Amino acid sequence: MIENKISTSYKNDIQKFKIFCDETGRKEDEQSFLYYMYNSIENERVKKTTWEKRVVAIRKYLTVTLGIHFDDSIRSKIGTMRTMYHEDDKMDLIQVKGKSPINKEKLLAKIRQLDTRARAICLVNLTTANRPGKMVLLKVGHFDLDAPMVSVPLKKQSQWHNKRLNSETVKAVRDYIDEYKLKPGDYFVGEVSQLGEYKSRAISETAYRKNLKKWTGYAPYNFRKTQVLSMHAAGADLSTIAKQTGHKSLETIDKHYLEVSDPTVDKYL
Repeated sequence: MIENKISTSYKNDIQKFKIFCDETGRKEDEQSFLYYMYNSIENERVKKTTWEKRVVAIRKYLTVTLGIHFDDSIRSKIGTMRTMYHEDDKMDLIQVKGKSPINKEKLLAKIRQLDTRARAICLVNLTTANRPGKMVLLKVGHFDLDAPMVSVPLKKQSQWHNKRLNSETVKAVRDYIDEYKLKPGDYFVGEVSQLGEYKSRAISETAYRKNLKKWTGYAPYNFRKTQVLSMHAAGADLSTIAKQTGHKSLETIDKHYLEVSDPTVDKYL
């Protein structure tokens, strides 16, 4: 069952806990878990987001691997530790700096200098504001370039979300398909060897992020946030933005994506 599997994303946090127990001569149990989490705040002074990820990772490890189950007293102590982040000397640890939006025209200028494949992939990612998990699953057959739109598979492909494409993106996709002789069943991103040979397979999200970083210097979330803010600046309302990005909650867009930019503030100083 999926509940009894440990995500590979937890590996690093679990390894750090195991090293901590080994170096301090402690057993890997719930008491060591509590001490480690306290030490993470008080001595390591890790960011709250990092701390929360450690809580989930180590609890999963102790439950799945060692069969340890956490009672209410452990959960209560973790809750008490969580309040430590509200102490005056730890306020800097709860500051979250997300990926920043980019000036869209500057980003487009970079993208337009890329080769055929990279340019098409980057333009699709920017226009659709897709997350990496959606980009690596796209197939050529999901595109309807006459419409023009791309159908993005959601929830294990039991649902689809149609996203519009602009003329520049359509041309880039056509050029990519023609140059690499892609077929409907081929993965849109796929994989290309050092010799330039295309292979139709779904690469990992990590590999995709690395590609985008190599091509443009930015992460997928930079693209997503840039597109949201660009659409909003152009006059799009939240419902219109959500239709393109696939957000279910308008509140999420408003809270996490639409921030007043520094240049906007500067205009009124």
